[in-house]
Amino acid sequence: MSIIASIPVLKGHGSTVLSAAPEGLLLERPGEELTIPGEAVARVRAEGRSVAVELRAPAGAAPVVQRIEGADETAAAAFAEGVNSLLLDPEEEVDGAAMLVLRTLRTRRSRRALRRTKWYALGSLATVVVLSVIGGVAGGFVYPVAIVPVGAITAVALGAGVYEAGVWKYRRRVRGHGVREFARPSNVPGTYLYVDGSGITRTVSAVGHGPYLEIVYDAQDPAEVFTLKPGLMQRLDIWVGTFLLVCGLCGVASLVLMTIEALAGSGS
Repeated sequence: MSIIASIPVLKGHGSTVLSAAPEGLLLERPGEELTIPGEAVARVRAEGRSVAVELRAPAGAAPVVQRIEGADETAAAAFAEGVNSLLLDPEEEVDGAAMLVLRTLRTRRSRRALRRTKWYALGSLATVVVLSVIGGVAGGFVYPVAIVPVGAITAVALGAGVYEAGVWKYRRRVRGHGVREFARPSNVPGTYLYVDGSGITRTVSAVGHGPYLEIVYDAQDPAEVFTLKPGLMQRLDIWVGTFLLVCGLCGVASLVLMTIEALAGSGS
């Protein structure tokens, strides 16, 4: 199925988008993209403001349906008509659900990390402000001038160091207790495909590997996938993270000493 300019892009509830792509259809949801090959589609139905993409299924099996809700009704009808006009009957029986490819852009763990980072940034800002006020009142303007830049650098270094330590610990746990698979190359250079425990085909990116890629993923969250052997960049992340963590701890010690010095000076 090829792209035709007359086929509209559908935008639905929850920031979902359904569009025609060179390889078939692309269903975009927050944090993920689902590629539906053209040969996997049995038909597309416009049902008012919703569109149902019915996949081909083996004889006797119930077809899987991918749906987008809240689209423009006129655009939905035009989309269904345009896509259906391009569909061809396969020469053999096809299981469309097995042909879907899911690409995860933001995993659950990365979304949690982003929320924690926001709270950490607010806490760090409040801490620096409080220490600056204490230092300024107790020891004079020189202390806020020193505390603000040291506090900012400390917050960044400590946060990055702790984050990298957490990532290293998580990767180590997944490599030790996760599910091991061999990912096969896709048509996109640097992208490999693997099938998780529920039968969903997912993507993983890697550079400089051979015809297959040995990977391991978290059984509780199959989108969290790593190569079995850490690459150079992952080792570099560990070294940099360790360095930043040490710098952050030294910064914390410096802030404590400056605050104590300011308080001691005010008492003398």
